[in-house]
Amino acid sequence: MILNVDLGNSRIKWQLDDAGLSAGADHIPPEALESGLRSIPWPLVNGVRLCSVASQELTQAVRVACDSFSKPECTVEQVSFEQLPHWFSLGATDPQQIGQDRVMAMLGAYIEDSTYSVIDAGTAVTIDYVHQGTHQGGLIAPGLSLARESLVARTARIGRIEPQLYSATLEPGRTTQKAVEHGVRRALVALVQNALRDAPQPLDRVLLTGGDAEWLQGHLDGPVEFQPDLVFKGMARFFASPS
Repeated sequence: MILNVDLGNSRIKWQLDDAGLSAGADHIPPEALESGLRSIPWPLVNGVRLCSVASQELTQAVRVACDSFSKPECTVEQVSFEQLPHWFSLGATDPQQIGQDRVMAMLGAYIEDSTYSVIDAGTAVTIDYVHQGTHQGGLIAPGLSLARESLVARTARIGRIEPQLYSATLEPGRTTQKAVEHGVRRALVALVQNALRDAPQPLDRVLLTGGDAEWLQGHLDGPVEFQPDLVFKGMARFFASPS
């Protein structure tokens, strides 16, 4: 089996992949890095593949831990934009200024000759556009948790917010907490709707991934696909495809 590891901004996600079939997946908080990685069934792992937007220190720590816990013959590989498949290009995008997870999600969504947008609704919300295999640029904004935390940190009287205390209609709140929660959710919906409406080219497909994607899907118009494992799907394509 192959162990895919996605090192994000706020958590580490992993998935065991057996010939394209997910055999197990979980999340590891960075503060529990060693114990979380140790819990993976390492005797089953023949190779490790990394995608990281984390710091070099954390990425190296994960590489060292994987090498330590795995069998001697297990290889550890990491995504490199110098080896992108021939059917995908970053175009004019600076490879030093785009996260590996965004690119892997775009690879995971790729269909030949299609124009699509990939929206990753996580800690940060990223919106990317691809036209016939070439990246057309993107947008980045705070996700729900970041927006919520920013208001709490900078506004003394808001206090703690319970994210689950919201209604589906997102009506004007009658408490400060609900007003904040409905406000940040409406802002995210409006941002995404605006971004899709003003896409560089007419879109054939819109794909959602990330922790808040399933909720967001219910507030968007038109056909929108929810694919929670889009980054892992892209990693499988990246490592399987000749550059």
